[in-house]
Amino acid sequence: MALTYRELLRQVRALARDVRRATDAHKKTATAMTTEAKDTGRIVEQIAALKVDSATVAETREVARIMQGLSENALAYATAADEASRAAVAAEQQAVTDHGGIQQAADSSAVPMADRQWYTQE
Repeated sequence: MALTYRELLRQVRALARDVRRATDAHKKTATAMTTEAKDTGRIVEQIAALKVDSATVAETREVARIMQGLSENALAYATAADEASRAAVAAEQQAVTDHGGIQQAADSSAVPMADRQWYTQE
C-alpha cells in the first residue's frame, strides 16, 4: 500500500504529539529528580549537624551525589527530548509545506486522478 498524503500527515502529527507528550513527562521526571537530589543533600547536612555516625553521613552523601548525577542526566535527556519534539513539529510542518498544495489541487480538481500505475510508466 502506498503512503498517501493524508496518511503521511496523520502519522507525522501522531509522532509529533507523542514526542511532545513524552517530552513533557521527561521534563517532569527531571524536575522531580532535581528536587529529590537537593532534598537528599539537605538531609546530609542535617544528619551531619546532629552528629550521626560518619559512615551514615558518608553513605547519605554518596546517595546525594549519585542522585545529583542522575538529575543532571535526566535534565540533559529532557533537553534532548525537547529538541526531538521541535524536530517532530518541524517534520509535520514540512509535510504540509511539501505536499499540502498537491493534495489540495487533487481534491479540488474536477478531473479524476489517473491510476497510480500511469505515473510510474516511462
